[in-house]
Amino acid sequence: MKAVEDFLEKGKLLSPEVVEEISSLGDGELEKVLEGSGLVITKKDIESLKVPEPEIVHHDEASSDEVHISDLTEFYLDRFEFLKEEVKKRLDDANISSINNLSSGKTSVIGMVRKVDDGSVLLEDKTGELTLKTEEKFLEDEVVGVKGEVIVNEDVVMSPDKIINPDVPIRRQVPTLDQDLTALFVSEINQDVKERLKEIDPDYIFCASHRTGGKKVVHISEEGEGLSDIDPVRCDLGNLHILVHDGEALKKAERDLDIDTKEALVALLKKRHLDPVEMHSLQDRYLIRKVPDILHARGNEAVMTNYKGVTLVSTTDEKAFLVDLKTREVDEVEI
Repeated sequence: MKAVEDFLEKGKLLSPEVVEEISSLGDGELEKVLEGSGLVITKKDIESLKVPEPEIVHHDEASSDEVHISDLTEFYLDRFEFLKEEVKKRLDDANISSINNLSSGKTSVIGMVRKVDDGSVLLEDKTGELTLKTEEKFLEDEVVGVKGEVIVNEDVVMSPDKIINPDVPIRRQVPTLDQDLTALFVSEINQDVKERLKEIDPDYIFCASHRTGGKKVVHISEEGEGLSDIDPVRCDLGNLHILVHDGEALKKAERDLDIDTKEALVALLKKRHLDPVEMHSLQDRYLIRKVPDILHARGNEAVMTNYKGVTLVSTTDEKAFLVDLKTREVDEVEI
């Protein structure tokens, strides 16, 4: 074959399994293969040409000198409608009532948490508000579905039997990459970490901090240039969607919900919002519309867990996590 002869002229041999694939390569790809130091070009050499590049999914900010009440109303309604639809998928076709149409008895409602007190929660939808009598802890502005007993007198009061979050769907197949590639998730990159990186030699680095170094690092940056964006960072890597944030919302959830780091990671994913009360320029950057495959935060403790096919990691200054992107296996790494 001509491809074999051409490579022989350049001092290269082709292993049998790549002979057919060589003919489909472009000129630029052929040059990269020839630049390799090996005598024999193998299937691994060909696969290395298909290594995906990280692609930042930028969140466009609205530009306005003034914010009007109508803008805020639209902002919250848009969030409410999205999360309401996600909750409805998990209410098992239950009879869902708007708050102004409630009567005493068993029912289901979907609302946004407006105020949290000891033993009670003020929940509202577009038609009215009710009081949930519960010791369950909530975050202000999160959206939940509630099943329970309603008593309508001067006020509308509900004793919930079940709380339903927007949550994420169960995945039949966990997304992975075809290549043997690794990604290191780290809190920050200082000089000591740079030395450690030489030993670990990951293919990709995701950093939950502004302080970084090196072009191969996906990180947080106020400028949002290159492989970075304003917190949080969303990145597509092949068919993987990765979300990285600085962890302040995670620490807030730990405090307000009185739970540990691992529980907080899962809770925020189930709520589909990293920080429900936070708002930036009328853009809901913390709202999780697209479910990530890997969610990384800088936390109070180093933990790793999986929830419905999503890999959740919290890193510290001392510990990072190395993820095999082909198997989605995770190893803790001392930094």
